[in-house]
Amino acid sequence: MFAPNWSAKAEYLYYDLGSISSNSTLSTGGGTFAAGGAAVVNVQSTAKFNGSIARVGINYHFGGPVVARY
Repeated sequence: MFAPNWSAKAEYLYYDLGSISSNSTLSTGGGTFAAGGAAVVNVQSTAKFNGSIARVGINYHFGGPVVARY
């Protein structure tokens, strides 16, 4: 608490959900893309799933404890 009834908070989160890789082979079949034969292309893709979250906040604390009366 930095003043009566007031407080502050800060939070930092890092997450890492891993990664995924994919390999593909594409070919033209010998059409107009490759003169004299088929063209073959190998494609590799990788995606990483991670990130950061930062949060800050200020809180106001209302009066004393609440007491229930029945």
